[in-house]
Amino acid sequence: MGVAQREHTDVRAPEVEWSPAEIGELGEAVSRAPSVHNSRPWSLTLHRRTAVLREDPARRMHHDPEGRDQRISCGAAVMNLVLAVRSLGWSAQVELGASGGLVSAAVSAGEPADPSPREAAWARAIPERRSHREPFSGKPVPELLREKIWDAAAGTRCGGRWINSDAEAAEVAGMLSRSAAAFQADADYTREMAGWVTPEGKRLRSESEGLRGLAAAGLTAMTTHLPDKGGLARLLREESVLLVGTRGDRAIDHLRAGQAVERAWLEAAGSGLSVSMMTQPLHVPEVRTGLAERLGTSLIPQAIMRFGYPKGS
Repeated sequence: MGVAQREHTDVRAPEVEWSPAEIGELGEAVSRAPSVHNSRPWSLTLHRRTAVLREDPARRMHHDPEGRDQRISCGAAVMNLVLAVRSLGWSAQVELGASGGLVSAAVSAGEPADPSPREAAWARAIPERRSHREPFSGKPVPELLREKIWDAAAGTRCGGRWINSDAEAAEVAGMLSRSAAAFQADADYTREMAGWVTPEGKRLRSESEGLRGLAAAGLTAMTTHLPDKGGLARLLREESVLLVGTRGDRAIDHLRAGQAVERAWLEAAGSGLSVSMMTQPLHVPEVRTGLAERLGTSLIPQAIMRFGYPKGS
């Protein structure tokens, strides 16, 4: 992994303030991070040469009672914050924290230091990152690019696991069908979806009703049309699907998972791929544990990511 970040460092930052231009770039980068239902469940404060991002418990949702999705969102925002500091020409010292189930991160600008080529590429991809819930073109993702995405997801106590074989696709399809059935029977979840609006101004429940293919398994409401298990298995074989997981399941692990998700997303976006993420199925406990068992991985599942080329590419 190419990002220059450390936890609990003793390097002291210069006793000066962020410039107005730097403040604008930091805030813009953080605002572009993916977040659950576009909720942006964090606050950002700047003091001297340190930017502190804190989880906002007031933004927690009914369907995310443990706050896992919210902390993953915060982790993605932290990753963008680090990349913004690096692209401004500073080394970035990072301290991750968790207290009372809420996460935080302090990112300080250290000595002048140019970003690595990979950091610079990731930073350039931040404005291009979008969530693509439509079907992909069917063009396969090259193996070398899959390796780069997998490497980008690797980090401290976290990593990725591709869904590779027909047998694995069938197992995952069964798990996704089970989670979809659970959410289609959850009236409270559907009511909550009706209250959230996408950046394009669509109600999430209406958006979920129009989804087709594998994306429908990641945002399922009562009236969502979902392929049968055979159809889901076929889509899993045709698309590049990455399970992002962690070695632990504490609040700070969820924060690290969000960083891994964003690194993988930016690596893909910078290479012309479209991406979407699913966490909804992992809110069904037997699906979450079942995925790890059926895939034979020691990673604790935190997110499922789809990668592919948009139609017409």
